[in-house]
Amino acid sequence: MAIIAFLCFSMQLSVELNENEVRAILSLSPPKFPSPPNKLSNAYGDNPTAILLGEKLFFHKGIAGQGTKLSCSSCHDPNLGWADNKQYAIGEGPGIFNTPTIRNTGFQNFYFWDGRADSLWAQAAHPIESEIELNGSRYGMLKTIANDKEMYRLWKKLWGDLPNVVSSNSKPLHAAPKGQYKKEWEKFSVEEQKEINEAFVKALKAIAAFERTIVSSSSNFDIFVTGLREKNEQKISKLSPQAQRGMKLFIGEANCISCHFGPLLSDGQFHNLGFKPLNGQEPLMGRPDGIEALRIDPFNGRGIFSDDSSWQANAQLLYMVSNEHTVGALKTPSLRDVSTTPPYMHDGRFQTLEEVINFYDKLPEEPLLGHREETLKPLRLSATERAELIAFLKSLTSVQITTNKNHSEKK
Repeated sequence: MAIIAFLCFSMQLSVELNENEVRAILSLSPPKFPSPPNKLSNAYGDNPTAILLGEKLFFHKGIAGQGTKLSCSSCHDPNLGWADNKQYAIGEGPGIFNTPTIRNTGFQNFYFWDGRADSLWAQAAHPIESEIELNGSRYGMLKTIANDKEMYRLWKKLWGDLPNVVSSNSKPLHAAPKGQYKKEWEKFSVEEQKEINEAFVKALKAIAAFERTIVSSSSNFDIFVTGLREKNEQKISKLSPQAQRGMKLFIGEANCISCHFGPLLSDGQFHNLGFKPLNGQEPLMGRPDGIEALRIDPFNGRGIFSDDSSWQANAQLLYMVSNEHTVGALKTPSLRDVSTTPPYMHDGRFQTLEEVINFYDKLPEEPLLGHREETLKPLRLSATERAELIAFLKSLTSVQITTNKNHSEKK
């Protein structure tokens, strides 16, 4: 196929690109980075007051109730790529999963490595009440809001007063339908439980509204693509010759684009990469477990707490696949800003991007459950090519990320 003629004008372009390659490159970087799509299950997703309340909840130490000391930002630190740079998440106890970044999560359809939640607000419920994460309860979280002057002011502006049961001093400080606070939950009447759940969901939707504002901005790769569109040599030069060669590998011989495509450089799907468990852990069922958990989750998009429970608003729930091909499969992460969020993979087994590329280069091991994704083949790259691919991945780091006037990152 002929080389695109208009690219030949620039001495800064270090690789030859055919029409299909140019088309693929343009698909990874639209002229304007999109905003997160409207999630109909959360009517407050773009409400400015909900965003402010969600931000305060997100950074509040002890969000999950009296006696707890952690915040959402304990594991999702804006100074650490909105993750924690640890192999495993560590809250009130140690976990077995690497902490994903919350950057760009407003674009996703499924959350957690196995996809057990279908919205940001449903996802937020899990760490609040997990004994090894924030170690609190839904009732404790509402008490936190009631006892904070500014959060309570924002709450009243959005929804009026908190339920009377929250202001009662005769109730237990913590209560949740399962886990360590289950006995306390059973002390509430059915009507009180309903009021607590409805208020809890509102708080979760506020957190989700804030998290939707955390998005990537232009990287050197995006500036380069703009330069291709505009025939602008200065912008093309933002991507080094080494990274340009890595880009060509990414969309071509290495075939990374097979799973990492679109503006987020992720298919949003689930794949078994063929890892054996670390440290004697049990092998993960992965996506099938996630689907089962999602289907019975009272906070899923089809449930009574959703602001739009129609199938039209929750089409992703129609097409969940659980079979022998999804056993051991885990979610494909976005590669946007990937250099800021080491370590890598669901269990943080790789500390560097070099280790990640070396794994794909050789594809060692075989999974104990299921089978490796069939499209994966050993890359067999040279040391120079591996370095070029890593240079491209590093070029996906945002030049500046701004979530709102209070929280920003500059690279």
